[in-house]
Amino acid sequence: MNPLSRREFLKLSAYLSAVAALQACNAPVKALARTATPTAPPAEAQTFQTLRRITCWPRAEELARAAEIGLDAFIEEQLSPESIDDRELEDRLKEMTLLTRPASELFEKETRRQAAEQFLRATALRAVYSKRQLYELMVDFWSNHFNIYLRKNQQIVPLKIVDDREVIRPHALGNFRDLLFASMQSPAMLVYLDNALSQKELPNENYARELLELHTLGVDGGYTHHDIDEVARALTGWSVAGPRMDNPGEFIFRERAHDDGEKTILGQTFPAGQGIRDGEQLADLLANHPATAQHIAYKLARRFVSDQPPADLVSRAAETFSHTNGDIRAVMSVILHSQEFKDSLGTKFKRPFEFIVSALRATNAEAHPQRFSNAMLTQMGQPLFMQPTPDGYPDTADAWKTTNGLLARWNYALTLAFNATDDAQVDWQALAGSSFTPEEVLNQLNGHLLGGLLDEKAQQIILRFAADLNESLIQPAIGALLLASPAFQYR
Repeated sequence: MNPLSRREFLKLSAYLSAVAALQACNAPVKALARTATPTAPPAEAQTFQTLRRITCWPRAEELARAAEIGLDAFIEEQLSPESIDDRELEDRLKEMTLLTRPASELFEKETRRQAAEQFLRATALRAVYSKRQLYELMVDFWSNHFNIYLRKNQQIVPLKIVDDREVIRPHALGNFRDLLFASMQSPAMLVYLDNALSQKELPNENYARELLELHTLGVDGGYTHHDIDEVARALTGWSVAGPRMDNPGEFIFRERAHDDGEKTILGQTFPAGQGIRDGEQLADLLANHPATAQHIAYKLARRFVSDQPPADLVSRAAETFSHTNGDIRAVMSVILHSQEFKDSLGTKFKRPFEFIVSALRATNAEAHPQRFSNAMLTQMGQPLFMQPTPDGYPDTADAWKTTNGLLARWNYALTLAFNATDDAQVDWQALAGSSFTPEEVLNQLNGHLLGGLLDEKAQQIILRFAADLNESLIQPAIGALLLASPAFQYR
């Protein structure tokens, strides 16, 4: 992009005023008026709205696939990611060889730094380019549910890379008990929540508390402080091999550090002398507990339906969780095929990572996520894997609709639209064609970026802003406003 003239700069300085005016428009595009010249019939609009909830943002090939096989079949296809060819993404990741190595090969300082960069970049590339879009959303959900802070200490980066590869990804749409037990033996989790040092003489309650409150039963799950104490005893000796051992960075059971006495957890007796089987019994107990079914169902419904999910839907999802022994795929099928899901489309506020990924996908940007993207996520409040507390990043709109957070989004929209970062390049003519009048450009980009669902009031604000712009600025300027609009902040 050529440097802006003073006059052009003054015109673009009105960008923030236009964005501010847009904030008064309808935000959720659940039932917004269509454009004067619709880009898609209502059936396609319904498909678009559904897919922007179950993908990071629907691209043309996904919309075409859903139209071909129907929405219900598309949802089921996305729930079976193993059936979806993802070689294009795999080609983009093939040079990130550190992500396939054992933790023991990643502890050296420079290697650890490079591995961290590859991990963050791969996380973004997967979200942008994977054809297994719902799977990536589930990976994000479980990564947040079983949150691990990437700056806990110097060892955590290699351990988290393994956690992502061997805990979260294999089980994201599998069985919850398997996922839970894998997390219980995850070196990253054991180090993050201090269980690696827990021993019978001094049990550490940190992991035990979060295991009950966050990972399984929920804060109102009916456990007592005595249960926390007993869980901590059951998990003494669950640790991580040190640097002088044969398998550094891997899970080990330190039998001498384990409290092998009898325990009682949630009314269930754990016989003395079980050793590591204490943890196995604990995983069974927690995974099959009704409070866990309710807690997981609520969180999934909150993530995919609304900040305050309907109680009836949560109840049905919890029943499915219990009847299928924690089949995550089955629970998600109930949620995504529900009428409550359909009624909620366009009303869930995006978290910052979702916003950036959706902007990249909506614009068909050629993405090379580096430090800029994570710096922008930091400004918006969600740097990847950097939530220090074990509850993960918030999943409700009030946490993200802050003045600073919105300003950072508007800034990112402008930066991306004008190709002012090496992280991504947008070809606006590929989206808007040879259209350069504000009306033509808005009609084209409204279709590409918002499925043609921008309301009339917002359209008029954008057209007034673009009326006097130099022709070369019209496409990126309108694109920036659409990305910064309230309608684009929702899914």
